Amino acid sequence: MNLNIIQTFLLASETKNVSKTASLLNYSQSTVSGHIEKLEKELNVSLFHRKKYGIELTKEGLSYVKYAQKIINSNVEFERELRGLYNQSESLVVHMQESQYIYKYASKINEWLSENPHVNFTFKSAHSNFHIKEEITNFETDICLITDENIINNSLKNISLSKEKLILVANKQLDKYQISDIENSTLLVTEKGCSYREQIERILYKNNISPMQTLEFIGIESLKLYLENFDGIALLPEFIVTKELKNKDLFKITFEYEFPELKTNLIYNPNTKKSSISSFIDFVFK
Repeated sequence: MNLNIIQTFLLASETKNVSKTASLLNYSQSTVSGHIEKLEKELNVSLFHRKKYGIELTKEGLSYVKYAQKIINSNVEFERELRGLYNQSESLVVHMQESQYIYKYASKINEWLSENPHVNFTFKSAHSNFHIKEEITNFETDICLITDENIINNSLKNISLSKEKLILVANKQLDKYQISDIENSTLLVTEKGCSYREQIERILYKNNISPMQTLEFIGIESLKLYLENFDGIALLPEFIVTKELKNKDLFKITFEYEFPELKTNLIYNPNTKKSSISSFIDFVFK
């Protein structure tokens, strides 16, 4: 069985989106669809339900995930043994917002991983909160990118990475848009805890405003896909929608409120004993 096909299946089971899977793997969408169809034919089952805005695992697909992961893990273990790296194995747990991974760091991370096959890597989508800092302090997590207005510096190592400009966007021009107009708008947001969502919720609370409708999405890509095709507004980092603004798939809303720039900082515990952390940080973020 082709390992690339199994890897495509596993990533698609996480993203639940063919386009997103293709982007992360640097494949065409037809290649991803072809991999899935070939695997379904070989197993003689349907692994996904095809829906208008994505895909979902079938009962059989959900069951196959654990077996597919075992196949990948077994192959990794075999390669390690061949290269004499078995005893050098190390793991990294990295928390990062999905948007940061997709639009800024995916390519560099994948390049680093290919040069460090002895490292087991766990990527977790993260928001800015105290619990992640606590996990790093307790060595449960190795590295985290936190995006927020203020970064509390404590015993953890803190590296400033970037500043993110937030803008309000829609799929059409909205002239003379006022705060009060949000009451007649559909507001698109990501999951609770996201620093982008917190900013728009803060202004709504301060002005005692409730949107006509709120739609919550599991990720930034599904939110953008909806926003490009249907009416609504969303507060997003400008770097996420640069292409869509240029192609006029989305439009910046001229808004009377100036949102603060959000700082993105990398934090890790300087007392870690993992040798791969400094190598990973130097390669990906510097």
